[in-house]
Amino acid sequence: MLKGGYLYQDMPVGIICLESSFAKPKGHLRNHYTFPFPTVHKVLKNIDIPRLLFNPTPDLMQPFIDAAKELEAEGVKAITGSCGFMARFQPQIAAEVSIPVLVSSLVQAPMVRTMHGKDAAIGILTASNKALTEAHFEGVGSDINDFIIKGMEGYDYFWNTIIEGKNNDIDLDRMEAEICDAAEVLVKENNLDALILECTDLPAFSHAVHKRIGLPVYDINALIEYAAFCVRRPDYRK
Repeated sequence: MLKGGYLYQDMPVGIICLESSFAKPKGHLRNHYTFPFPTVHKVLKNIDIPRLLFNPTPDLMQPFIDAAKELEAEGVKAITGSCGFMARFQPQIAAEVSIPVLVSSLVQAPMVRTMHGKDAAIGILTASNKALTEAHFEGVGSDINDFIIKGMEGYDYFWNTIIEGKNNDIDLDRMEAEICDAAEVLVKENNLDALILECTDLPAFSHAVHKRIGLPVYDINALIEYAAFCVRRPDYRK
């Protein structure tokens, strides 16, 4: 018996999205060609990146909870988010729905620490070092002091495009160059063993980052694929 009554059927992942208009290349979680399975997007109107990063007032939480409840009611099997800074709302959202919630790449931070051991140097490349706080790590059951963090402050093309929304079109080569440079600086200055990409705008360039630094690179896309695998297991007997 196939259970009905849902807007979406066999929809493994729903994505809570901030409002933005810059291009989303393949590799971005909001590009439908990124994953080998379908996703559905729910955009929160009038909540953009600067609002979440630099003015996360308490009233901001409820729209995320409401969006998660709507996605669950519509039939999605797991919920993620389009910005790693949603980590501060991870516990509250997870408590309000009965399906897996992984709204930030930082959800995997404790797992990466466990995988690499207590003495490993693990870096986090984030959109903004200034905006990333202890509250985000508390939201995922981790400690900000357990990681080495670098923001994209000082990288003008990334900042003007992603944070300030000045460019709708993206020069992919220019963006890749800045992101790879930031990752390489973080690795070389701290002798890293692994790198976590917090920002969801970075994974489209994760292949280039991995090639440049030669270390394990963890991002939201890997986490989403893991969750999707868990909620739609393959039948090995076929």
